[in-house]
Amino acid sequence: MKPIELDLMLKYRYLSGLNTYQDKLIYIDTLADIGNNDYTQRLHHFDPITKEDHILLEDKRVRYAVVDDALMILKGQSEGFYETKVFCYDQGLTEECELPLMIQEMHGYTDQYYFVTATSFVDCPDYHLMDKDAKKAYHAQKEKNKDYLVLDEYPFFYNGAGFINGSRNNGFLIDKKDHSITRITPCTMDVEQVLIDGEKIFLLANDYQSMKKMWSSIYQYDIHTKELSCIYKNESLFISKIVMIKGKLHALASEKTCISGKSFYEVKDGQLKCVYESEWMFYNSIGSDCRYGQCKNSLTLNGDLYILNTVDERSVLNRFDGKEFTYMTNFEGSVDDFTFIDDRLYIIAMKDMKLQEIYQVKKDEVIQLTNINEEVLKDRYIAMPKRISCFNLHEIRGWVLKPIDFDPDKKYPMILDIHGGPKTAYGEVFYHEMQLWASKGYFVIFCNPHCSDGRGDEFADYLKHYGATDYDDLMMFVDRAIEVYPQIDKDRLCVTGGSYGGYMTNWIITHTDRFKAAVSQRSISNRVADFYYSDYSYDTTYENGIDLNAEAIELFWDRSPLKYVENAVTPTLFIQSTEDYRCPFPEAIQLFSALKWKGVETRICGFIGENHELSRSGKPEHRLRRLEEITNWMEIHVK
Repeated sequence: MKPIELDLMLKYRYLSGLNTYQDKLIYIDTLADIGNNDYTQRLHHFDPITKEDHILLEDKRVRYAVVDDALMILKGQSEGFYETKVFCYDQGLTEECELPLMIQEMHGYTDQYYFVTATSFVDCPDYHLMDKDAKKAYHAQKEKNKDYLVLDEYPFFYNGAGFINGSRNNGFLIDKKDHSITRITPCTMDVEQVLIDGEKIFLLANDYQSMKKMWSSIYQYDIHTKELSCIYKNESLFISKIVMIKGKLHALASEKTCISGKSFYEVKDGQLKCVYESEWMFYNSIGSDCRYGQCKNSLTLNGDLYILNTVDERSVLNRFDGKEFTYMTNFEGSVDDFTFIDDRLYIIAMKDMKLQEIYQVKKDEVIQLTNINEEVLKDRYIAMPKRISCFNLHEIRGWVLKPIDFDPDKKYPMILDIHGGPKTAYGEVFYHEMQLWASKGYFVIFCNPHCSDGRGDEFADYLKHYGATDYDDLMMFVDRAIEVYPQIDKDRLCVTGGSYGGYMTNWIITHTDRFKAAVSQRSISNRVADFYYSDYSYDTTYENGIDLNAEAIELFWDRSPLKYVENAVTPTLFIQSTEDYRCPFPEAIQLFSALKWKGVETRICGFIGENHELSRSGKPEHRLRRLEEITNWMEIHVK
């Protein structure tokens, strides 16, 4: 059995964008292009009956929309201008039009119009109406000021999008005949979601001048009056999505953004009426480093809502008829995307510790249709997860991966891997980094401590206790793993994690000396400082159940690993990206500097131009270097 090698990830094909076109499936696969240190995407047309698969398009980035039964391809702006070329695919690409908009989404609307959302700028709301000379002058002025960064809004940056000061996602109508453009939202409105139902356009949006409101409101556009009106002015709830169920508009909302699940509210007469109380977050929160591209998490069909959520340690697809939920899938693993052809359900899933494939779901039967990633893992050692658990207020569930060529009479080093979030979860899915370490002779253990997703509100309601209950969970889980597998060498333990997992790694090294090596990735070390320059500041206060005041600052500092750095002795590597605005680069620098002053062995590997998604969608060479740095750090200190 061959081991999993570090660069094997370059051969994985990541699936996304599953949809229906001409009674067949379309999907995107993404492949690493190591020669250009980038990715290539291919749009496929797949017949699930005959298994015929045709590549329709190949590009660095494929964006498409199925509009009025037509397949529309969106290509990025022309050089020097904010423009999008729209092509119609019919036995090849035919240019439909070139629009002076940076289009984000395209939707079918009426016989006369398309509806699009596009990036717009508050300082130039009529860009799409300007002639070529005026556009040249506008871009010349931007070029002149490119060395200056002027900030007068909040938020002014966002992870993965960079600096967004002055930009919004606006809504526009596009005339199908003459391609004329009509703005339907004010230039200050940021559209977060579009829902079209017949002639009705519903928008979940946030209209602000300089300080973005904490809560988004719901708007409706009337094609007959040409007016946009607010049908629910939000002042207290975090609305994550608007959906249609049985022809009625509903909102998924909660009082706190990260702690509680999203309940269903009917939107009627300017009010929200709760029709179904839920403790679940409605998205797929099962983590993996083997995905790339956009996937849907809901759609409405025949009046019913189909929506993904995480239950225990798996992501499932549900049907909701407005009164009760019915599981459409219920296997260990992850449903990543889905679509229907008539009443036939198709999914992209990670199942049976395989990489992504396309499956058909027939009642309780899940039938694999593709073998896209079969060959790359053929004859490789795949460590199968073995469940173990411990108890700390609730059952803490997790898994152990055994090292390759496991000998029960030998001792092995161990790596504790901690997930991000914290409102995400580990499940029984393929993780390249974990499989690599198992192939290098490590036990790898991972679990879902308090705050993780999939277990309801009570289990999650420990967010304000960062570094307390969750720390105890993790240490008890390590003890339990050593008890069940005495082959784990308790003198050769390592710990790593990213985002929340990086924060917990920092907390662990400042509260115990039991680990011989630590790797803290995209982490937080000073929660006070992080509040003021993270793009996630709103959530930071609400996930702790407090407002921003002296009490909050005191709590943030008490829960900052930096406060306890005097206790740290563990050799620690920091992996951080310069454009990570979720857990900014200075978070690593602060604890790194403190460890240096203490004489603790430490190192930073910084990735210029990368953001919070380095391990999942960073440039291929950077992803390889990241994993190489982590693995080498472990090897040096415990092998």
